[in-house]
Amino acid sequence: MAHTREILSLQLGTYANYVGAHFWNQQEANFCYGDGDGDDQVAEEHLLHNDILYREGLNSHNRTTYTPRLVSVDLAGTLAHLPLGGELYGNFVQRDEELLPFGTGEDLNKTRQRVEESGVAPTSQLELQEEPPTQLSEYQRDLMKNSVVPDKDYQLAETVRSWPDFLYARYHPRSLNVLPGLARSPVHQTISTYSAGAALWEEASFNEELTDRIRLYIEECDGLQGFHLLFDIDDGFGGLAGKCLEHLNDEYGRASFVVPLHYPRATSYPQADSRLSHSIRVANTILSYHNLSEQATMFTPLSTLETIWRNTNLKSRTLSGLQWQPDNLYQTSGLLAAFLDTATLGYRLRNTPESLMRFCDRVTPSGRKMTAAGLALPLGVGEGQDLIEFLDQSGDHALLTQLSPGCEPGTSYVVQSVTARGIPLERLKRPREKAGDQMRMAAYGCDSVSQMLQLYYQCSYHGSVTNAASTPLPLKSQLPFPYEIFGAGMNSSGFRLPGEAEREPGLRVDSVPALAAIQNSTQLGEHLDNLHAQTHRIQLAKLLAYNNCSLERDEYETALDQLLEFRDLYADSQYL
Repeated sequence: MAHTREILSLQLGTYANYVGAHFWNQQEANFCYGDGDGDDQVAEEHLLHNDILYREGLNSHNRTTYTPRLVSVDLAGTLAHLPLGGELYGNFVQRDEELLPFGTGEDLNKTRQRVEESGVAPTSQLELQEEPPTQLSEYQRDLMKNSVVPDKDYQLAETVRSWPDFLYARYHPRSLNVLPGLARSPVHQTISTYSAGAALWEEASFNEELTDRIRLYIEECDGLQGFHLLFDIDDGFGGLAGKCLEHLNDEYGRASFVVPLHYPRATSYPQADSRLSHSIRVANTILSYHNLSEQATMFTPLSTLETIWRNTNLKSRTLSGLQWQPDNLYQTSGLLAAFLDTATLGYRLRNTPESLMRFCDRVTPSGRKMTAAGLALPLGVGEGQDLIEFLDQSGDHALLTQLSPGCEPGTSYVVQSVTARGIPLERLKRPREKAGDQMRMAAYGCDSVSQMLQLYYQCSYHGSVTNAASTPLPLKSQLPFPYEIFGAGMNSSGFRLPGEAEREPGLRVDSVPALAAIQNSTQLGEHLDNLHAQTHRIQLAKLLAYNNCSLERDEYETALDQLLEFRDLYADSQYL
C-alpha cells in the first residue's frame, strides 16, 4: 500500500491567516464522503486526496477528528473567539451568550455546572478561568448553533474584524500560536522589520514550542513530501518565515512552496511617514527575496495590487465578471485562496503521479525560483458553450489575470503549470453528430480538458512549455466565501450568461469554473529590476525601525548584491 505523501502547511502573519482561513474553508467544501455526496460521477483520479493536507485523530471523548496539518502564527488579539488550544479536544467550553450577562456569579456557576456535566475534567481538578467576552460574528453564532442559513446575507465583507470571524474549518490544538507579548495594532504594523521578526525566532521559549509542534506533525507522517509556507512579506513576519524556512531545510530537507503575501492596502510603521514606510517595505522585501532565493524550492509573490512599489492610489488588478473592495482583507484573501486551491490541485488529486517537488521543478528552470501567478475566475465559458469553442474564440485575449504584483510573464518562452477546474468532460466538445466545424479543428482530437489546454498554449505561446492538469470539480463559492464579488452576468454555476442577460435576483453563484497557472519566463527579471531600482531611494541610516534592530549595513549590501545575481538567472542568455 502506497504511503500518503503528506504536506505540512504553515501560515505566518495576519493576512496569511486570512488567506489560510479561506483555503481551509475551501478544502472542507470539497470533501467527498462517498455515496450521495454529489460527486459520484467524478472519476477517482479527479477527486482530492484529503490526507495530503489533513490528519486524523481522536479527541478526549474518543471521537474521530479530521483537522488541517497546520501551524499558524499570529499576533495577540487576532484570534477573536478562538481558544488558543483549539475547539475540538475538550479543553474549553463555549459560554452561552443567551444566559445571564457576562461576569455575574450566577453565569459563572452555570458555566461550572455545564463543565462538570460535560466531563471535560474531574471536579477535583476543575479550575474555572473567566476570559473577557469576545463579540462573535453573526455567522459564527449561527455556526456554533448549527443553524447557518445558506441564503442569509451575513454581510461578512463589512463586518469581519479578523479571520476567525469567517473560519468554518476547525483547527488542531497545536495549530494556533501567538507571538508572546505582541498585540495587533489597528494603526500600524506591530512587527515592523524583517530583522525584528528574525529576532523573534531566536527567543528560546517561542522557538522550542513552535519547532516541537512542527516535529510532532512530521513524526505522524508516513511520507512527508514537503511544506506550504504562507507569510506576510511587508512586515517582520518575513524574517520569522525566513528563519523558519532555514529550520525546515536544516532538519527535514523537503520541498517547499513558499507564498509571500503583500497586503492590499498601504502599510504603515511606527514613527515613519509614508516615504519611510515605503522604504521599510522595500527593505523587508529585499531581505525576504534574498532568503527565498537561497532557501525555498519555489516562491510565488501574491497580491491583488498591480504593483507594490509607490502604488499611491493602490490600483488593484481587475478580473472580468468580479467586483471587490480593493483594500478589503476578507474579499481579497478569498481571491488569493481561490488561486492557491486551484493551482495546487495537480499534486493533491488521488492517484496522481505528480508530487510537490516535481511540481516546483517543472516551473523553475535554471534556478529561477521566483514564479508568477495567473488566475481566471470565473473562467469565462458561456452557458451552453464548449471549451473548444471558448478557446477558439478567445483569440489573442489573455485568459489569465496576473496576481503577482509587477510580474508579466508574457507569451513567449514561458514555462508554466496550468490547472483547470469545473469543466465537465461533456463540455469539452460537441459529439460527432453535432460537431460541425469543430471537427476541422486540431483540438477536436483531444480527449480531456488537460490535453486541450496543452494544445491551446502550444499554439498561443511561442516556444513555451505547459504542463496541464484538470478536474471537473468546480470552486465552491457558498458561504463563507465572498460570493458577493461575482457579477450578475453569470448563472449560479459560474458560466457566462448570453448577451446582457442577468442572473435572477436573489440567486447566488454556488460554484465557479476556474483556471490557475504558475508561470516563469525571462520577463520576470523586470520585477527584480523594479525592486532593485527602489533601493536607490533608501537611506538605511534614516530607517529608525531597522536601526533599532541592529541591521548591519554589510548584511543589507550583501542581500542587494545577491539579488542582482539572482536577477541574472532571468537573463535571455539563460535558456529555458
